[in-house]
Amino acid sequence: MAIAILLAAATFCRAEVKEVRILTNGIGSALVRDAVAAFAARIERRCPARIVAGKAELTVRLRREPGIGPEGFFIREPKPGEIEIAGQDDRGLLYGLGKLLHSSSFTAQGFAPGSWRGKSVPVSPVRGIYLACHFGNFYEAAPLEEIQTYVEDLAFWGINSLVLSFPPWQYDSFEDPRARENLERIRLILKRARRAGIGAGLMQATNQVFRTAPRELLNAPYPDDWKRRGNLGTNVCPSKPAGHAYLMKFWSRLLQEFQDPGLDFLAFWPYDEGGCGCPDCWPWGARGHPLFMREVSRMARQRWPSCRFILSTWMYDSPPAGEWEGLTRLLQEDPGLTDYLMADAHEDFPRYPLERGVPGRKPLLNFPEISMWGMSPWGGFGANPLPGHLQELWNQVATRVSGGFPYSEGIYEDLNKVICSQFYWDPRQSALETVSAYAAAYFSPEVSRAVARAVAIMEKNHRRSRRERFAGDAAEAQLALQVLKDSESSLTPQARESWRWRILFLRAQIDSLLARSHGRMEGEELRRAFAELVRIYHAEYVHTNKVAPPPMEDHP
Repeated sequence: MAIAILLAAATFCRAEVKEVRILTNGIGSALVRDAVAAFAARIERRCPARIVAGKAELTVRLRREPGIGPEGFFIREPKPGEIEIAGQDDRGLLYGLGKLLHSSSFTAQGFAPGSWRGKSVPVSPVRGIYLACHFGNFYEAAPLEEIQTYVEDLAFWGINSLVLSFPPWQYDSFEDPRARENLERIRLILKRARRAGIGAGLMQATNQVFRTAPRELLNAPYPDDWKRRGNLGTNVCPSKPAGHAYLMKFWSRLLQEFQDPGLDFLAFWPYDEGGCGCPDCWPWGARGHPLFMREVSRMARQRWPSCRFILSTWMYDSPPAGEWEGLTRLLQEDPGLTDYLMADAHEDFPRYPLERGVPGRKPLLNFPEISMWGMSPWGGFGANPLPGHLQELWNQVATRVSGGFPYSEGIYEDLNKVICSQFYWDPRQSALETVSAYAAAYFSPEVSRAVARAVAIMEKNHRRSRRERFAGDAAEAQLALQVLKDSESSLTPQARESWRWRILFLRAQIDSLLARSHGRMEGEELRRAFAELVRIYHAEYVHTNKVAPPPMEDHP
């Protein structure tokens, strides 16, 4: 696999310019055209610099160049006042623009292009994100324009694959008006992803259907369970003839719903949701799940011949039931069953693929838990940066995986997404390096160390629950808030008012307030902080208390 190469140290040029010209040299693809427009919009939104058509203080030239490596780019400076971005393909040009954007700074005087120069080629071919579109969370509730802008942001960090999930358990049927709204939203998000150079896909529980499914078709309990697999009561048994027919009809209609935009990926989920414990389906991970997946995959491939399939092994053998061994035998008999295997867990990575090898020798993808780990409600206290935790998990699999799809319930874990995206791009880049790069890119190079210090404190004080609102170090919490307060004078108004800064600052503020009150939910300042998070998340009408700040009356 290709390796990212840094040929020049990343420093920051302080020579701000007020005018920037971007020349595409005849590259007329829609992807490059949209990437240039998104790049220009971010410059003009964050500083007084403007994009011009004529002569300018800075010219950015794009060109294609063979031999760099798939999706790779080269940034050069042929002469003062000119930066050249060469990409082997359109995605390479997109990512080169992203690198220039993220290594530059924005001031009250204008745009200061960063001095990073060199060649960079991604290591992992699948650099994905899974956006859960349910519960009334950000992806289900926010204005589409915000989500589309966010998808562009992800693309600039090198994300090339996006999967969403249609949550049938929230609805009565495909004709339910709310289901129609959700389906249309997912379609539009996937269309925007495609325009941004991101492959589009669905991630669905293999046998989960609408809440109106006939009771007599539902799954049987598992023979044994650690109560970690989840069951919303809408999983149908595919071994019952009527259940099989119901599921095939459901999947046929679901795939039809995505004829436009089309699907590049289809990921099949075994548990939480999904699963059946009847004698004909069990062990689910080695029988019911992969065998029914095979039938749906054949149906999908008739629509999209190049669609790639992902078999998830989430919660396999929890407790042991022979699922990993059974899947290994099945893939020996039918190696074409899936293109990828996905594995991960709530804590450490599953041992079987690390110690016994990946069944079928399939490319392995991970599924990092970046949203829910160690905090309830998820994101309810602001940003939840987890660089240390994610680094520990990555160290287990860095040389084993071909990429992955971090699980996202909202934008409060934006930093965690970027950390994972950079692991996939260059496995050698540490999470701490990404924290500094993120802070410099979105806030200011001058505050990157301070932000990294505050983030370290937040992670140390991360764990909490609905009963124990704050169990961290009170003095450290006060320090994190003071560090961020001291940093604000170095920020432009645009950076200081951005949602990324606000969710980080609000997390420090909320931690400080809870530390002072010993976890009690009280005071107007805390109420205002939670109310601001609700507005940022668009969480006014969430379906569950898992994805919104806790109500003030909800005392520990």
